[in-house]
Amino acid sequence: MTAGPDHCVLLIVDGLGDLPVPLLGDKTPLDAAHTPNLDHLAGSGCYGEVDPIEPDVTANTHSGAGLLLGIHPDQIDDLRRGPVEAAGAGRELQNGEIAVRVNFASLVDGPNGLLITDRRAGRISDNTRELAASLDQVDLGDGVFASLQPTDQHRAVLVLSGPGLDDRVTDTDPGDGPLPVPMLRATAINAAAQNTADKINQFVELAYRHLNHHPVNRARIEAGLPPASGVITRGAGQVSRLDNVVIESGLRTAVVCGCNTISGLGRLFGFDILNDPRFTADLETDLEAKVAAAIAALQDHDLVYMHFKAPDICSHDRQPAAKRDYIERLDQALAPLLTTGAVLALTADHATNSNTGFHTADPVPSLLYVPGAKAGNGAVKFGEQACKVGNMNRQTGTEFLRRVLASIGINIRH
Repeated sequence: MTAGPDHCVLLIVDGLGDLPVPLLGDKTPLDAAHTPNLDHLAGSGCYGEVDPIEPDVTANTHSGAGLLLGIHPDQIDDLRRGPVEAAGAGRELQNGEIAVRVNFASLVDGPNGLLITDRRAGRISDNTRELAASLDQVDLGDGVFASLQPTDQHRAVLVLSGPGLDDRVTDTDPGDGPLPVPMLRATAINAAAQNTADKINQFVELAYRHLNHHPVNRARIEAGLPPASGVITRGAGQVSRLDNVVIESGLRTAVVCGCNTISGLGRLFGFDILNDPRFTADLETDLEAKVAAAIAALQDHDLVYMHFKAPDICSHDRQPAAKRDYIERLDQALAPLLTTGAVLALTADHATNSNTGFHTADPVPSLLYVPGAKAGNGAVKFGEQACKVGNMNRQTGTEFLRRVLASIGINIRH
Protein backbone atom coordinates (compact mmCIF):
# COMPACT_ATOMS: atom_id res chain seq x y z
CA MET A 1 0.00 0.00 0.00
CA THR A 2 1.14 3.56 -0.70
CA ALA A 3 -0.11 5.99 1.94
CA GLY A 4 1.56 9.19 0.83
CA PRO A 5 3.37 11.96 2.71
CA ASP A 6 0.14 13.33 4.23
CA HIS A 7 -0.13 10.18 6.39
CA CYS A 8 2.07 9.35 9.36
CA VAL A 9 2.98 6.42 11.60
CA LEU A 10 4.34 7.55 14.96
CA LEU A 11 6.04 4.84 17.00
CA ILE A 12 6.25 5.19 20.78
CA VAL A 13 8.86 2.74 22.07
CA ASP A 14 8.23 2.62 25.81
CA GLY A 15 11.38 3.22 27.87
CA LEU A 16 13.59 3.24 24.78
CA GLY A 17 16.12 5.72 26.18
CA ASP A 18 18.77 4.21 28.44
CA LEU A 19 22.24 4.69 29.91
CA PRO A 20 25.46 2.81 29.10
CA VAL A 21 25.50 -0.71 30.53
CA PRO A 22 28.73 -2.58 31.47
CA LEU A 23 27.25 -5.87 30.20
CA LEU A 24 26.97 -4.32 26.72
CA GLY A 25 30.47 -2.89 26.61
CA ASP A 26 29.34 0.41 28.16
CA LYS A 27 26.83 0.95 25.38
CA THR A 28 23.10 1.48 25.75
CA PRO A 29 20.86 -1.33 24.48
CA LEU A 30 19.90 0.81 21.48
CA ASP A 31 23.49 1.74 20.68
CA ALA A 32 24.46 -1.94 21.01
CA ALA A 33 21.62 -3.16 18.78
CA HIS A 34 21.92 -3.88 15.05
CA THR A 35 19.23 -1.60 13.59
CA PRO A 36 19.71 -1.10 9.84
CA ASN A 37 16.14 0.14 9.27
CA LEU A 38 16.25 2.73 12.05
CA ASP A 39 19.73 3.74 10.90
CA HIS A 40 18.37 4.28 7.39
CA LEU A 41 15.42 6.35 8.64
CA ALA A 42 17.65 8.52 10.81
CA GLY A 43 20.30 8.89 8.13
CA SER A 44 17.69 9.92 5.56
CA GLY A 45 15.77 12.18 7.90
CA CYS A 46 16.08 14.08 11.17
CA TYR A 47 17.25 12.67 14.47
CA GLY A 48 18.05 14.05 17.90
CA GLU A 49 17.00 14.17 21.54
CA VAL A 50 13.51 14.70 22.94
CA ASP A 51 12.64 15.54 26.54
CA PRO A 52 9.25 13.82 26.98
CA ILE A 53 7.93 16.58 29.28
CA GLU A 54 10.77 19.08 29.62
CA PRO A 55 14.47 18.90 30.59
CA ASP A 56 15.25 17.35 33.99
CA VAL A 57 11.66 16.12 34.49
CA THR A 58 11.11 12.36 34.81
CA ALA A 59 8.07 11.19 32.88
CA ASN A 60 5.86 8.16 33.40
CA THR A 61 4.09 6.23 30.67
CA HIS A 62 0.79 8.10 30.96
CA SER A 63 2.41 11.56 31.08
CA GLY A 64 5.09 11.04 28.43
CA ALA A 65 2.75 9.19 26.07
CA GLY A 66 -0.13 11.54 26.87
CA LEU A 67 1.83 14.50 25.52
CA LEU A 68 2.82 12.56 22.40
CA LEU A 69 -0.83 11.70 21.88
CA GLY A 70 -1.68 15.40 21.94
CA ILE A 71 -2.73 16.53 25.41
CA HIS A 72 -2.07 20.21 26.06
CA PRO A 73 1.07 20.59 28.23
CA ASP A 74 -0.71 22.83 30.75
CA GLN A 75 -3.17 19.98 31.44
CA ILE A 76 -0.63 17.22 32.05
CA ASP A 77 -1.07 17.44 35.82
CA ASP A 78 -4.80 16.81 35.31
CA LEU A 79 -4.07 13.53 33.54
CA ARG A 80 -4.27 10.99 36.35
CA ARG A 81 -3.28 7.35 35.97
CA GLY A 82 -6.44 5.90 37.55
CA PRO A 83 -8.93 7.25 34.98
CA VAL A 84 -6.53 6.28 32.18
CA GLU A 85 -6.43 2.68 33.40
CA ALA A 86 -10.21 2.64 33.81
CA ALA A 87 -10.70 3.85 30.25
CA GLY A 88 -8.31 1.19 28.96
CA ALA A 89 -10.38 -1.45 30.74
CA GLY A 90 -13.57 -0.10 29.16
CA ARG A 91 -14.85 1.26 32.48
CA GLU A 92 -16.57 4.57 31.85
CA LEU A 93 -16.41 6.60 35.05
CA GLN A 94 -19.53 8.31 36.29
CA ASN A 95 -19.45 11.74 37.92
CA GLY A 96 -18.28 11.36 41.51
CA GLU A 97 -16.48 8.05 40.99
CA ILE A 98 -12.77 7.79 41.73
CA ALA A 99 -10.43 5.50 39.80
CA VAL A 100 -7.05 4.41 41.15
CA ARG A 101 -4.26 2.56 39.34
CA VAL A 102 -3.39 -0.65 41.19
CA ASN A 103 -0.49 -3.09 41.11
CA PHE A 104 -0.85 -6.61 42.39
CA ALA A 105 2.19 -6.77 44.66
CA SER A 106 4.00 -9.12 47.02
CA LEU A 107 3.38 -7.93 50.58
CA VAL A 108 4.35 -9.29 54.00
CA ASP A 109 3.59 -8.22 57.54
CA GLY A 110 6.18 -5.84 58.94
CA PRO A 111 6.79 -4.40 62.42
CA ASN A 112 4.86 -1.22 61.59
CA GLY A 113 2.55 -2.32 58.79
CA LEU A 114 2.85 -4.03 55.44
CA LEU A 115 6.17 -4.37 53.63
CA ILE A 116 6.48 -4.51 49.83
CA THR A 117 8.88 -7.21 48.63
CA ASP A 118 7.95 -7.02 44.92
CA ARG A 119 5.97 -4.10 43.45
CA ARG A 120 4.76 -6.23 40.53
CA ALA A 121 4.41 -9.70 42.09
CA GLY A 122 6.86 -11.14 39.60
CA ARG A 123 4.91 -9.49 36.76
CA ILE A 124 2.05 -11.87 37.36
CA SER A 125 0.05 -12.41 34.17
CA ASP A 126 -2.12 -15.43 34.97
CA ASN A 127 -5.12 -15.85 37.27
CA THR A 128 -5.49 -12.19 38.17
CA ARG A 129 -9.21 -12.37 37.47
CA GLU A 130 -9.51 -15.09 40.09
CA LEU A 131 -7.63 -12.89 42.53
CA ALA A 132 -9.87 -9.90 41.81
CA ALA A 133 -13.13 -11.85 41.95
CA SER A 134 -13.36 -11.64 45.74
CA LEU A 135 -12.74 -7.89 45.61
CA ASP A 136 -15.64 -6.89 43.36
CA GLN A 137 -18.39 -4.64 44.73
CA VAL A 138 -16.92 -4.55 48.22
CA ASP A 139 -19.03 -2.56 50.69
CA LEU A 140 -16.69 -0.16 52.49
CA GLY A 141 -19.47 1.50 54.48
CA ASP A 142 -21.00 4.98 54.30
CA GLY A 143 -22.50 4.07 50.91
CA VAL A 144 -19.06 3.61 49.33
CA PHE A 145 -18.38 0.51 47.22
CA ALA A 146 -15.08 -0.66 45.73
CA SER A 147 -14.55 -2.73 42.59
CA LEU A 148 -11.21 -4.14 41.42
CA GLN A 149 -10.75 -4.96 37.72
CA PRO A 150 -7.52 -6.50 36.40
CA THR A 151 -6.12 -5.13 33.15
CA ASP A 152 -2.79 -6.51 31.87
CA GLN A 153 -0.04 -8.37 33.73
CA HIS A 154 0.22 -7.08 37.33
CA ARG A 155 -1.93 -4.02 36.62
CA ALA A 156 -5.51 -3.36 37.68
CA VAL A 157 -7.88 -0.49 38.33
CA LEU A 158 -9.79 0.20 41.54
CA VAL A 159 -13.02 2.19 41.22
CA LEU A 160 -14.66 3.74 44.27
CA SER A 161 -18.34 4.67 43.97
CA GLY A 162 -20.49 6.52 46.46
CA PRO A 163 -21.13 9.91 48.04
CA GLY A 164 -18.54 12.48 49.02
CA LEU A 165 -15.50 11.03 47.26
CA ASP A 166 -12.52 13.26 46.43
CA ASP A 167 -9.45 12.30 44.40
CA ARG A 168 -6.98 14.52 46.28
CA VAL A 169 -5.23 11.65 48.04
CA THR A 170 -1.66 10.38 48.05
CA ASP A 171 -0.40 7.02 46.79
CA THR A 172 0.21 3.89 48.84
CA ASP A 173 2.81 2.83 46.23
CA PRO A 174 6.19 4.33 47.21
CA GLY A 175 7.47 3.90 43.64
CA ASP A 176 10.66 2.34 42.36
CA GLY A 177 13.41 1.95 44.93
CA PRO A 178 15.29 -0.60 47.02
CA LEU A 179 13.15 -3.42 48.42
CA PRO A 180 11.70 -4.39 50.83
CA VAL A 181 10.10 -1.05 51.65
CA PRO A 182 7.13 -0.12 53.85
CA MET A 183 3.89 0.45 51.98
CA LEU A 184 2.59 3.97 52.44
CA ARG A 185 -0.81 4.89 53.73
CA ALA A 186 -3.09 7.05 51.60
CA THR A 187 -3.41 10.51 53.10
CA ALA A 188 -5.73 13.38 52.29
CA ILE A 189 -4.18 16.32 50.45
CA ASN A 190 -7.34 18.30 51.22
CA ALA A 191 -9.64 17.88 54.22
CA ALA A 192 -12.51 16.97 51.89
CA ALA A 193 -10.57 13.88 50.76
CA GLN A 194 -10.10 12.33 54.20
CA ASN A 195 -12.95 9.86 53.75
CA THR A 196 -11.55 8.76 50.39
CA ALA A 197 -8.09 8.20 51.87
CA ASP A 198 -9.65 6.16 54.68
CA LYS A 199 -11.59 4.02 52.20
CA ILE A 200 -8.48 3.33 50.10
CA ASN A 201 -6.55 2.27 53.21
CA GLN A 202 -9.47 0.10 54.26
CA PHE A 203 -9.57 -1.57 50.85
CA VAL A 204 -5.80 -2.17 50.82
CA GLU A 205 -5.98 -3.89 54.21
CA LEU A 206 -9.00 -5.95 53.16
CA ALA A 207 -7.27 -6.96 49.92
CA TYR A 208 -4.28 -8.26 51.88
CA ARG A 209 -6.55 -10.37 54.09
CA HIS A 210 -8.33 -11.80 51.03
CA LEU A 211 -5.27 -12.41 48.87
CA ASN A 212 -2.54 -13.44 51.29
CA HIS A 213 -3.75 -17.04 51.51
CA HIS A 214 -5.63 -17.21 48.22
CA PRO A 215 -5.31 -20.57 46.38
CA VAL A 216 -3.69 -18.79 43.41
CA ASN A 217 -0.97 -17.49 45.70
CA ARG A 218 -0.47 -20.79 47.44
CA ALA A 219 0.14 -22.30 44.00
CA ARG A 220 2.54 -19.49 43.08
CA ILE A 221 4.55 -20.01 46.25
CA GLU A 222 4.74 -23.76 45.60
CA ALA A 223 6.01 -22.96 42.10
CA GLY A 224 8.66 -20.62 43.48
CA LEU A 225 6.91 -17.49 42.21
CA PRO A 226 6.27 -14.27 44.15
CA PRO A 227 2.68 -14.20 45.46
CA ALA A 228 0.25 -11.42 44.56
CA SER A 229 -0.62 -11.09 48.23
CA GLY A 230 -1.94 -7.55 48.12
CA VAL A 231 -2.33 -4.33 46.15
CA ILE A 232 -0.62 -0.95 46.04
CA THR A 233 -2.31 2.16 44.64
CA ARG A 234 -1.43 5.37 42.83
CA GLY A 235 -2.78 8.04 40.52
CA ALA A 236 -6.27 8.57 41.94
CA GLY A 237 -8.45 10.66 39.66
CA GLN A 238 -11.93 11.31 38.35
CA VAL A 239 -13.62 12.39 35.15
CA SER A 240 -12.07 15.55 33.72
CA ARG A 241 -12.12 17.38 30.41
CA LEU A 242 -8.84 17.18 28.49
CA ASP A 243 -8.00 19.16 25.36
CA ASN A 244 -6.03 17.51 22.57
CA VAL A 245 -4.28 19.11 19.60
CA VAL A 246 -4.62 15.98 17.45
CA ILE A 247 -8.38 15.96 17.92
CA GLU A 248 -8.53 19.72 17.31
CA SER A 249 -6.65 19.18 14.04
CA GLY A 250 -9.37 16.88 12.75
CA LEU A 251 -7.00 14.04 11.98
CA ARG A 252 -8.44 10.54 11.72
CA THR A 253 -6.31 8.78 14.32
CA ALA A 254 -5.76 5.16 15.32
CA VAL A 255 -3.68 3.52 18.05
CA VAL A 256 -2.15 0.06 17.64
CA CYS A 257 -1.20 -1.29 21.06
CA GLY A 258 -1.46 -4.07 23.61
CA CYS A 259 -0.91 -1.93 26.70
CA ASN A 260 -3.94 -0.95 28.78
CA THR A 261 -2.49 2.45 29.65
CA ILE A 262 -2.07 3.43 26.00
CA SER A 263 -5.50 2.04 25.14
CA GLY A 264 -6.90 4.15 27.95
CA LEU A 265 -5.24 7.32 26.72
CA GLY A 266 -6.51 6.69 23.20
CA ARG A 267 -10.05 6.08 24.41
CA LEU A 268 -10.02 9.23 26.55
CA PHE A 269 -9.02 11.21 23.47
CA GLY A 270 -11.52 9.50 21.16
CA PHE A 271 -9.01 7.72 18.92
CA ASP A 272 -9.74 4.38 17.25
CA ILE A 273 -8.10 1.61 19.32
CA LEU A 274 -6.81 -1.35 17.32
CA ASN A 275 -6.39 -4.24 19.75
CA ASP A 276 -5.78 -7.88 18.96
CA PRO A 277 -5.06 -10.89 21.22
CA ARG A 278 -1.64 -11.02 19.52
CA PHE A 279 -0.86 -7.49 20.73
CA THR A 280 0.46 -7.75 24.28
CA ALA A 281 2.32 -5.50 26.70
CA ASP A 282 5.33 -7.83 26.96
CA LEU A 283 8.14 -9.47 25.01
CA GLU A 284 5.78 -11.94 23.35
CA THR A 285 3.79 -9.37 21.39
CA ASP A 286 3.48 -10.12 17.68
CA LEU A 287 5.54 -7.34 16.12
CA GLU A 288 4.78 -8.31 12.54
CA ALA A 289 1.03 -8.34 13.23
CA LYS A 290 1.25 -4.88 14.81
CA VAL A 291 3.07 -3.51 11.77
CA ALA A 292 0.53 -5.11 9.43
CA ALA A 293 -2.31 -3.56 11.45
CA ALA A 294 -0.69 -0.12 11.25
CA ILE A 295 -0.25 -0.39 7.50
CA ALA A 296 -3.88 -1.44 7.08
CA ALA A 297 -4.98 1.45 9.31
CA LEU A 298 -3.31 3.95 6.98
CA GLN A 299 -6.09 3.27 4.46
CA ASP A 300 -8.62 5.22 6.53
CA HIS A 301 -6.55 7.10 9.11
CA ASP A 302 -4.24 10.08 8.73
CA LEU A 303 -2.19 9.37 11.85
CA VAL A 304 -1.45 5.93 13.27
CA TYR A 305 0.28 5.50 16.61
CA MET A 306 2.10 2.27 17.43
CA HIS A 307 3.16 1.47 21.00
CA PHE A 308 5.71 -1.10 22.15
CA LYS A 309 5.96 -1.78 25.89
CA ALA A 310 8.67 -4.47 26.13
CA PRO A 311 11.81 -2.26 26.20
CA ASP A 312 10.55 -0.60 29.37
CA ILE A 313 9.85 -3.98 30.97
CA CYS A 314 13.37 -5.18 30.14
CA SER A 315 14.89 -2.09 31.74
CA HIS A 316 12.73 -2.36 34.86
CA ASP A 317 13.82 -6.00 35.18
CA ARG A 318 17.48 -5.03 34.55
CA GLN A 319 17.76 -7.13 31.42
CA PRO A 320 19.69 -4.91 28.97
CA ALA A 321 20.61 -7.77 26.63
CA ALA A 322 16.94 -8.71 26.29
CA LYS A 323 16.17 -5.06 25.56
CA ARG A 324 18.86 -4.97 22.86
CA ASP A 325 17.54 -8.18 21.32
CA TYR A 326 13.94 -6.90 21.31
CA ILE A 327 15.03 -3.67 19.63
CA GLU A 328 16.71 -5.73 16.92
CA ARG A 329 13.51 -7.74 16.41
CA LEU A 330 11.51 -4.53 16.26
CA ASP A 331 13.87 -3.04 13.69
CA GLN A 332 13.42 -6.07 11.44
CA ALA A 333 9.64 -6.00 11.83
CA LEU A 334 9.49 -2.34 10.76
CA ALA A 335 10.78 -3.03 7.24
CA PRO A 336 7.32 -3.05 5.56
CA LEU A 337 6.61 0.45 6.91
CA LEU A 338 9.45 1.85 4.83
CA THR A 339 7.59 1.09 1.63
CA THR A 340 4.28 2.77 2.53
CA GLY A 341 5.28 6.28 1.49
CA ALA A 342 4.07 7.59 4.85
CA VAL A 343 5.96 9.88 7.18
CA LEU A 344 7.60 7.77 9.90
CA ALA A 345 8.48 9.06 13.36
CA LEU A 346 9.87 7.32 16.42
CA THR A 347 10.36 8.46 20.00
CA ALA A 348 9.72 7.31 23.57
CA ASP A 349 7.55 8.26 26.52
CA HIS A 350 10.54 8.25 28.90
CA ALA A 351 13.97 6.76 29.48
CA THR A 352 14.44 3.73 31.74
CA ASN A 353 17.85 2.87 33.17
CA SER A 354 18.69 -0.82 32.77
CA ASN A 355 21.34 -0.52 35.50
CA THR A 356 18.88 0.51 38.21
CA GLY A 357 15.48 -0.42 36.78
CA PHE A 358 14.16 3.12 37.31
CA HIS A 359 12.84 5.85 35.01
CA THR A 360 15.21 8.77 34.49
CA ALA A 361 14.94 12.37 33.31
CA ASP A 362 17.31 11.76 30.39
CA PRO A 363 16.19 12.78 26.89
CA VAL A 364 15.16 9.99 24.54
CA PRO A 365 16.52 9.25 21.05
CA SER A 366 14.03 10.23 18.36
CA LEU A 367 13.78 10.45 14.59
CA LEU A 368 11.51 11.84 11.88
CA TYR A 369 11.61 10.56 8.32
CA VAL A 370 9.75 12.37 5.55
CA PRO A 371 9.93 10.52 2.22
CA GLY A 372 11.70 12.59 -0.39
CA ALA A 373 12.89 15.28 2.03
CA LYS A 374 16.53 14.07 2.06
CA ALA A 375 17.37 15.88 5.27
CA GLY A 376 20.11 13.50 6.44
CA ASN A 377 23.52 12.38 5.25
CA GLY A 378 22.78 8.65 5.08
CA ALA A 379 25.42 7.50 7.58
CA VAL A 380 23.98 7.26 11.09
CA LYS A 381 24.01 4.58 13.78
CA PHE A 382 20.73 5.53 15.45
CA GLY A 383 21.03 5.66 19.21
CA GLU A 384 21.71 7.85 22.21
CA GLN A 385 25.24 8.76 21.13
CA ALA A 386 24.25 9.87 17.61
CA CYS A 387 21.22 11.77 18.86
CA LYS A 388 23.34 13.88 21.21
CA VAL A 389 24.80 15.55 18.11
CA GLY A 390 21.93 14.91 15.68
CA ASN A 391 20.59 17.23 13.00
CA MET A 392 17.38 17.91 14.97
CA ASN A 393 17.42 20.34 17.87
CA ARG A 394 16.68 19.03 21.35
CA GLN A 395 13.00 19.62 22.04
CA THR A 396 10.09 18.58 24.24
CA GLY A 397 7.66 15.80 23.43
CA THR A 398 5.00 18.38 22.59
CA GLU A 399 7.37 20.21 20.25
CA PHE A 400 8.28 16.92 18.59
CA LEU A 401 4.61 16.07 18.05
CA ARG A 402 4.03 19.47 16.48
CA ARG A 403 7.02 18.93 14.21
CA VAL A 404 5.58 15.56 13.18
CA LEU A 405 2.16 17.08 12.49
CA ALA A 406 3.75 19.89 10.49
CA SER A 407 5.42 17.27 8.30
CA ILE A 408 1.96 16.12 7.15
CA GLY A 409 0.63 19.67 6.71
CA ILE A 410 -0.91 20.29 10.15
CA ASN A 411 0.47 23.42 11.80
CA ILE A 412 -0.41 24.06 15.45
CA ARG A 413 -0.22 27.73 16.40
CA HIS A 414 -0.97 27.59 20.11
